[in-house]
Amino acid sequence: MSKILFLMLFIPTLVFSAEMHQMNENDLQLDISNADTVQNGREWYDRRCSFCHGGQGKGGKGPCLTCGKFTYSANTNMAIFTTISVGITNKSLGGTMGAFGTTIDGMDIVAIVTYLRNEERRRIESGEIKDPYVVQEQMVFPE
Repeated sequence: MSKILFLMLFIPTLVFSAEMHQMNENDLQLDISNADTVQNGREWYDRRCSFCHGGQGKGGKGPCLTCGKFTYSANTNMAIFTTISVGITNKSLGGTMGAFGTTIDGMDIVAIVTYLRNEERRRIESGEIKDPYVVQEQMVFPE
């Protein structure tokens, strides 16, 4: 009986403890609290992305990917997914990046984006970077 009570109390916590990331209602929704997905994304990132974008996505030859600012695409999960899949060929944007959509499975690209968003959240919460999503209040001057 105590096992049943434990499961009744514990399982709803698992269901409702997911931390979802979505930039707008039409964006790809990511569970950035899913440890398995985040770890899978970290492993793929370390193998295929860190050479240019640095450890933990902090930037290197390529731009920072965990700062909440995306130079080459809109700051949505879907735009990041698309950039990883099809690459960047327009040199006028400041650089190029190869397409990974044919060498990395779509679900693994989702895992990479999930890892980046998880790492971004961790860096914001630790105070390592300012929260880029906080809207600054405008200063009001008396007339």
